[in-house]
Amino acid sequence: MKKTFLFLTIVSLLFSCSSENNNSSNNNGNSFSNSMDYEFTITINGDVHKVKGNTINGIPKGHIQSLTNYINNQCEIESIPGQTQKLLTLKINDVTGSNYISGQNLECRITFPNLLMGINQVQVLFYGSYITNLFDSLSPNNFNSWQTTSGLYNQSISNKLPINITDLGTTSTNPNMWSPTTPLNFGQTLKGNYSGTIYLRSYSNASGIGVYDIPIQISIDFKALRMY
Repeated sequence: MKKTFLFLTIVSLLFSCSSENNNSSNNNGNSFSNSMDYEFTITINGDVHKVKGNTINGIPKGHIQSLTNYINNQCEIESIPGQTQKLLTLKINDVTGSNYISGQNLECRITFPNLLMGINQVQVLFYGSYITNLFDSLSPNNFNSWQTTSGLYNQSISNKLPINITDLGTTSTNPNMWSPTTPLNFGQTLKGNYSGTIYLRSYSNASGIGVYDIPIQISIDFKALRMY
């Protein structure tokens, strides 16, 4: 009986130590209180650019510059102070980052004037060496000017995409969201997508006016961390 009691006591102590070590390992260097999966995939003319990770391995670097545990590649949406607008950033900036899956240097910034479920007509801007090289090779000096229909310039759709929001997610909470010392408590991710054709500008007509007639196939899919 004494031997049985001693054995159970030792086993209990071992499990207790193991649990404490795991908790210490999970929390060391992390300024958040829960884990959340996130990812995005941007496919342009068949080239796949993908980031996928979990906050337990670090927070994608955005405005939280002072965190000790961050990753350069971003997949997050934030609230613009004093406005109803929301800014979604999808970015590959470090191919050695633990959340990097595939693709090259690029950044996609999507501004939602009033984020809602369903189709949102939003401004989308592309940056990065991959985007510059690809777009400039097809439409010199006009890589950040495009629209979703072919033909002459149309201001109402210039640099805008109909992004479909399928899940608004839930609020992330923190007394001070941008503080490196108080734990972030991430809500469920914002989910959305787009797939279609955009057109870059050429100078193919006789008058020299730019015509948007260079097609590019593009798709965007994301599950973005809510930083608000």
